[in-house]
Amino acid sequence: MNMFQYTEHVDSDIAVDAMLAREIWEEKTLTPDNWIASTERLVVGVPALSAVFYGLSGSMVFSMGLACAIVGVLLLAAIGFTLKKCRVSNLGIATALLALCALPINGLRNDGQMVPFVTLLWFLFADYYALHSICLFLCIAFYLYLRETNIKANKTSQKICDVISWLVLAGLCGGLALGGMRCLQVVVLPLVIWEVLLLFFESKHMGEKLPGKRFLATGFILTLLLVGGLAKLYPTNVDYPMYLQNAGNMMTRLTRDVPAAILECLGIAGNCTLTSFAALMQMGILAVVILTVYGLIFLLRHKTTTGSHSVPMIHKHLLQALCTSLLFTVFVEVITTAETAHNYFFMVWFIVIAVFALLITYFEKAAPHFARLIALCVCIFAICNIFYTYKDCITSEDNLAEYEEVIAYMDSENISHGYAEFWDASRICIMTDGRITMGHSYHMEDLRMYWWTTSTKWYVPNLPENMPTAYVVCAEDKEAFVNQFEDPSVVTLGFENERFAVYTSDHNLVPML
Repeated sequence: MNMFQYTEHVDSDIAVDAMLAREIWEEKTLTPDNWIASTERLVVGVPALSAVFYGLSGSMVFSMGLACAIVGVLLLAAIGFTLKKCRVSNLGIATALLALCALPINGLRNDGQMVPFVTLLWFLFADYYALHSICLFLCIAFYLYLRETNIKANKTSQKICDVISWLVLAGLCGGLALGGMRCLQVVVLPLVIWEVLLLFFESKHMGEKLPGKRFLATGFILTLLLVGGLAKLYPTNVDYPMYLQNAGNMMTRLTRDVPAAILECLGIAGNCTLTSFAALMQMGILAVVILTVYGLIFLLRHKTTTGSHSVPMIHKHLLQALCTSLLFTVFVEVITTAETAHNYFFMVWFIVIAVFALLITYFEKAAPHFARLIALCVCIFAICNIFYTYKDCITSEDNLAEYEEVIAYMDSENISHGYAEFWDASRICIMTDGRITMGHSYHMEDLRMYWWTTSTKWYVPNLPENMPTAYVVCAEDKEAFVNQFEDPSVVTLGFENERFAVYTSDHNLVPML
């Protein structure tokens, strides 16, 4: 899907990353001065990697598809590596990776979209959360390594590798934090809170002195906090104000909005008859939720000894770290005015796959039939999801028919620049692989620049006022669009279909305001 169905499933929020990659290559800087960012101004991100491939291929679609595919593979590798370092069995690792790819279902359909939204964020459009997830898993793995290993006893070569790993992870964390608050929210602050709690309880409420080697892991967490804090001083950060909620709204979010968003993230959308295939798949996700809750209680409360029927402390630490990240996001969403969007709770999926992996690892010795049953159920659900979700994803060819008609008209008129509302503009641009550049207008019935993930190069005065320009308007807004002009003849209706009306003019009417 990354390489051959990218434009079929792309939306404008994602398409702008491919456009940013082109700007990075053309401007030869990670943060082009002409680029207007959204809530994050990325320094380390998929667009930077995609820019390299764009320079080699000249194709935005190919370069972004390849970059996202690579990052998706790296995410799976990072999860597998972390689980291996946590002494998870091979069957547990395989089941966890399969679950991450196969369990998310298309509970929500957005404008014909068939791909589960969390799958979009991790694999198909990996710039949103994949790099932060990679950073989190690798930081957890290295932290647990520092706790479990006597560094002083290591050989010199291993010590050098440890130092390099420390610096690389700190650099990755700092690079991600340069772009915005997400790295602090998902990676840094949850790990800091988790470490503070561990120190508090391990020291018997600060009543006992801990061994000196224990603080090596603490030093790593403090390094992440330092680089994350310093990164917030960098001017690429975008000001995105949030405010505290009042007590009533906090309780509403805690008891209704946040739990609903988490279930929504898992694919529970309702809107289907009880006997339908969709209902069967959503009931399967509810079973996943029940098994996950059971697994969390069982694994975190089970005794930690050296016996064969025990849960190693490293397994508990892995779950604690992932749960802390999710709970910190819940805390932020409850007390602030940040939108309670379901995709913000993507960490719940990592908890699900970690619980599955750890349950299988435990029960392979204690009850092997149950361990194999969990793996078998994941495989069966994966097969069902091929038909429920991925068959449509791979074979869909008509999701963008109206856009293709608009593009064909603009090509026939030799128009290479135009404007549309944000949700349509970037999609048209990426579908043409940059052949047509579409600027954003906040509303087409009130033409003005939309300062959100766009380039100042696409507006007057950086473009000439007299140039062939297309204005792509939603069909229901045609009258309002024309009525905004004192002289309606300044634009001419050139083409329309069921969804869009395309007006043309010899004048560029959208200034950079």
